[in-house]
Amino acid sequence: MDQCIVVTGASNGIGRAIANLFCEKNFPVVGIDLVAPKGKAKFQFMKADVSNKHELAKIGIAINAKNHSVLAVINNAAVQVEKGILETTEEEWDRVLSVNLKAIMLTTQSFFPFLKSGSSIVNLSSVHARATSKGMAAYVASKGAISALTRAMALELGEYGIRVNAINPGAVDTAMLQKGLARNASPGQALKKLQSSSPLNKLGSPNDIANLALFLVDPELAGNITGQEFYCDGGVTAKLASE
Repeated sequence: MDQCIVVTGASNGIGRAIANLFCEKNFPVVGIDLVAPKGKAKFQFMKADVSNKHELAKIGIAINAKNHSVLAVINNAAVQVEKGILETTEEEWDRVLSVNLKAIMLTTQSFFPFLKSGSSIVNLSSVHARATSKGMAAYVASKGAISALTRAMALELGEYGIRVNAINPGAVDTAMLQKGLARNASPGQALKKLQSSSPLNKLGSPNDIANLALFLVDPELAGNITGQEFYCDGGVTAKLASE
């Protein structure tokens, strides 16, 4: 029975880097997204809304039909609303929490039958789970909840030999980040400010996150690691706000 990797939000950015890396390591990869990847994908793309349990169930049927077990589920799919708590609508709040948080519960329930002892789940959280900025209330709430949920999942799934960890990226050079910078009056200055917040004076890359995910999934390298958060942020959260 082949062991496959399931990656949500696999068509772009961090998700695509993760999916591609596991493909390079010769794993069958099922990449889930609402939008098809541009260009030729190395992984098997399956269109689904991760906040819809019925669509996820169909993917489970497809995995079963191929006689796959699941070595890892990597919950990367996320949406963001750049609004504060007073401006965010109920519909926007619900959508962010559905995609970013509820989907983790649904993927866990949907793919649990295919997880074995030694399998793992990796949840993509964020530095915003620890310290944040104004104007991101729903996103921040979802990421903070992911960190707590990761610990709960690790406790509950440990008896099955399933490990659960979270990766908390900082600023990562993706198309989404570049679009955000472009909304500034001076994108170049905004980029320099963002880079300077890191002791390494640089942005992270999607491959940084992909390599960390690869490590966490490996039962030989990370077999005794569960319930933990791994900040891959260039040292941003190590600094005092007053510095």
